[in-house]
Amino acid sequence: MIPVNPQTLGDFIRVKRVEALQLQSDVARIIGVSEDTITNWETNRFVPQINLYPAIFQYLGYYPFHHESDSIAGKLKQVRYCLGLSYEAAGELFAVNASTIRAWELGINRPSAYRASLILARWHSLPEFLTNKTSTYETNEKIHLALEDVLQ
Repeated sequence: MIPVNPQTLGDFIRVKRVEALQLQSDVARIIGVSEDTITNWETNRFVPQINLYPAIFQYLGYYPFHHESDSIAGKLKQVRYCLGLSYEAAGELFAVNASTIRAWELGINRPSAYRASLILARWHSLPEFLTNKTSTYETNEKIHLALEDVLQ
């Protein structure tokens, strides 16, 4: 069954796969996981690990999460997801510890002006299709090139 109102990454992947007339094995090859992994995501038995988010977003052609992204906290979360970074890896990127990243995302604390400017700069460097609020489909080549630039 195709989700009418997709809520999870697995739902979004299933909708895209069915619309594109692809098999789970095709999507598995594109994202770089096993066919069983795609099955488990689509049935919501498991959720993808964050390090796979960039490949999933590239496949989808848009950023599927619906969370606030106007604040620094929201932008940080979006940067972390788009780059596939754990709290620890994001902490290394912004030269703070993982618990600080988590506290910033939850709005418990706020980053200094300097760290906020680093987060904003990284957010502005993301390809437009990842920061756009709509799920506009672009050509796979453009998406692939944009993600390669971000990940380098």
